[in-house]
Order: sequence, then C-alpha cells, then structure tokens
Amino acid sequence: MRRVSYILLALAALVVLGLLSSIVNHGFGELAAAEMERANLEERIVELSESISEFEATLEAIRSDPAAVESLARFELGWVRPGDTVILLTTPTPPPEPATLTGPTPTPILSLPH
Repeated sequence: MRRVSYILLALAALVVLGLLSSIVNHGFGELAAAEMERANLEERIVELSESISEFEATLEAIRSDPAAVESLARFELGWVRPGDTVILLTTPTPPPEPATLTGPTPTPILSLPH
C-alpha cells in the first residue's frame, strides 16, 4: 500500500512538473516574441525621428528662405514662372502585339448552314 502511494505521489509530481514546464516554455516564447516586437518598434522610432528632423528642416527653410518656397512649389506642384520653357519628355510605348491562340482551335458548338 505504501508503495502505491509513493508511485501516485511521484506521478502527481511529474504531472505538476510537466504543467510548470509547459507554462514556463510558453512564457519564454512570448518573451522572445515581445523582444522581437520591441526591437522592431525601436527601429521604427529611429526612422520616424529621422523623418521628423527632415520635416522640421524643410519647415524652417520654408519659413526663412523664399528660394526654398519657390523650389518646393516648382517640385511638388509643378509651377513655372512666366517666361520659363517647359519641356515634357515622354517615353514612346510600342503598339500592342496581336493576340495569338496558344492552345487548340476551339470547335464551334453550333454551325449555321451556308
């Protein structure tokens, strides 16, 4: 009888250890995923900080330099001054090639008498 109770106690301990191991293992997986997400977010913060710096520099240039305003208007809006010559460069597109049948010729379902 005493031997059976030791066996049951050992089995219960194994079950508890298995459950704890599963919980801890799951926790490590979540921790690794959270660390990866944290690293990605830190990279995004750096990218956004650089973008903000560029926008602030552009804004300061627009506020203080009329040439920057003109440059931005020409680049972003396509504005030109009176007397400027505008040259539009286009790339010619080749005409479409006629479609060819690649499979067998279809057989008509119904043919009309001639």
